[in-house]
Amino acid sequence: MRAEALAAFLRQGLPHKRLERWKYTDFRTHFGGGLALAQGGEGETPVDLFDGLNAHRVLLSNGAVRSAPEPEGLPDGVEIIRLADALTTPALWLKPWLRADRSALESLNLAFMTDGVLIRVGAKTRVTLPILLHNTMSQAGVMAHTRSIVMLEEGAELTVIEIDDGAPSSQSFVNSVMALSLDDGARLHHLRLVAAQGPSLLVRTDQVEVARNARYETLVFSSGTALARSELNVLLAEPRSSFDLAGAYVASGEELNDITFSVTHDAPHTTSRMLVKGVAGGEGRATVQGSVIVKPDAQKSDSHQLARGILLSPRAEIDQKPELEIFADDVKCGHGAAIGALDGEQLFYLRSRGIPEPQARAVLIRAFIGEVVERLGTGDWQARISAWLDSRLAIVTEEAA
Repeated sequence: MRAEALAAFLRQGLPHKRLERWKYTDFRTHFGGGLALAQGGEGETPVDLFDGLNAHRVLLSNGAVRSAPEPEGLPDGVEIIRLADALTTPALWLKPWLRADRSALESLNLAFMTDGVLIRVGAKTRVTLPILLHNTMSQAGVMAHTRSIVMLEEGAELTVIEIDDGAPSSQSFVNSVMALSLDDGARLHHLRLVAAQGPSLLVRTDQVEVARNARYETLVFSSGTALARSELNVLLAEPRSSFDLAGAYVASGEELNDITFSVTHDAPHTTSRMLVKGVAGGEGRATVQGSVIVKPDAQKSDSHQLARGILLSPRAEIDQKPELEIFADDVKCGHGAAIGALDGEQLFYLRSRGIPEPQARAVLIRAFIGEVVERLGTGDWQARISAWLDSRLAIVTEEAA
């Protein structure tokens, strides 16, 4: 499998702007090359944003699982297995998750994957505590390829929180693939926070399949690293399956944030909702690409996507590209996209009430992002993410001053 995957990658090469899905994120020009494979050394672990949070924790450091919950510490019906352990005694059930027929970076991942986690939640099992996947890259000049699998059996419910952090001194590359499978009636709440810093390149690719009456909800927050791409490919495979995405990005300095998603309605009475908002300042760039495909048999499908961005600098750039491909005749689908600057009248109103201009800008930007932040709800980990986002907004607001 590794040999086939490497051959597939060599045929395709690194992604570049002549590929439609990479038109605004030319990975080839950002990738410096000459990176060795990460060996999973411990390195320096940054301050954990979720330190002290009551959760089942998995730490992946520099491409390898450093710590994971012991089986006796997990609820009945929940399994967390290191991929490295699973590969020592490969079984037929693992093979469908190791495919090399997709994108070039997924093939590269399969060729050199080192570790990851396999999470299985048994039928009718409701996991009360979240599973926290802490992915950190502290080594410079290396690339790490991790692959994880999340399987929810019939009627299961789970919350997964992922955080990517680390601040290597020179370029590193994290290429992560995750496969998520939801059986009938399952519910998965998936939060991803990209909080890495410095010259890191981070590409995360999710392959999601949602069965009858199942629901997949995901929140994506991204800011801080040189290049961060979150790509989701979702298949609504059976009737009354649904998908909900909300995302927010803050691109400051010379950062590039890319949120790309593709949703295929393959069955009737399926639903998808996508909302992405963000701001770009300095020479920051952001890309939001959303593709919705409604197959001929997917009658009564309901889909809507909305992307909005604010430019805080004449040198910043935001590219948005919504797509709809509809092959059924009884559907409800729509999309919207808008890019602009802060409203001058609103800014004047706040300043006329004695609010200094930098603070007034911060109020308006926070209110703009608030529609996504509200999806977090209330609680301990939600408050931590909101505070982190405020710190990132303070940076981009200061640049715009």
